[in-house]
Amino acid sequence: MRILGDTLAEESLLKYYERHIKELTKRLRRVFVTWFVSILLFISFPASVLNLETFLSGEYVPLAVFIVERVSNYVLQSSLLSNARVVFIAERLNVGFELWFLSAFVLSLLVAIPVLLFEIWRFIEPGLYEHEKKAFKKAFVPIVGSFMGGCLFGYFILVPIILRAFLAIMSWFNIQPMVSYMDFIAFILSTVVFSGIFMVTPFIIYVLISVGLIPVEPFIKYRAPIYVAIYVIAAIITPDGGSMGSAILAIPIIVLFEIVIQLAKRKASEKGRSCCRQ
Repeated sequence: MRILGDTLAEESLLKYYERHIKELTKRLRRVFVTWFVSILLFISFPASVLNLETFLSGEYVPLAVFIVERVSNYVLQSSLLSNARVVFIAERLNVGFELWFLSAFVLSLLVAIPVLLFEIWRFIEPGLYEHEKKAFKKAFVPIVGSFMGGCLFGYFILVPIILRAFLAIMSWFNIQPMVSYMDFIAFILSTVVFSGIFMVTPFIIYVLISVGLIPVEPFIKYRAPIYVAIYVIAAIITPDGGSMGSAILAIPIIVLFEIVIQLAKRKASEKGRSCCRQ
């Protein structure tokens, strides 16, 4: 009878895991479909419908190309780069094709990441306690907002400052900047996406600490090495790899991390006092 009971327990455990794997697969499929449909839209949807005059003339410009063109024009025409002169070159004949698909790929990620966060939340929600559900629900909008805010920070602040630094150093040597357009667009898109991911990390850590999934003590104990690691990662993901670009990205993250640690410490002490009263 004991062997039979163990067999039934193993079968029920197997069914339990199968059910969760199916649920996870279903939700990841939704994320993939969102991402794939977004790619198709950015690749093929005509941006000319946004401009009635262009649309009526029959000119076809894919949405991804339209957005990236506007993005690059803003960066070059921003106040930080108003006096700069840059010549773009194409290193290969298929650069335009590569840019078209790279732009659609990255733009679709910006659409798919909030959906991914939502589906992850829906997957873990049934296994959470009520206070954990409340914490995650309150944090969902700030998490998505911090990701979008990080992307905007990278686009409006980080990218122009780094580019201005590059161009200023070139001007010291009277060098005419001749930049690969592929590298230029890849630099903008990667900086924007990584800034968003980097900015959202402290918020996610705070939520995990506040619901008790991870302790706050290691973050307090190893605070200095964590901040050094943040700066090193910032140096890796910022294309210039120099001190200025790294500092511009790392300092706001370190400040956010410090705020997260202080809030988590206060929350932990409040929980401790409430437990003592009980």
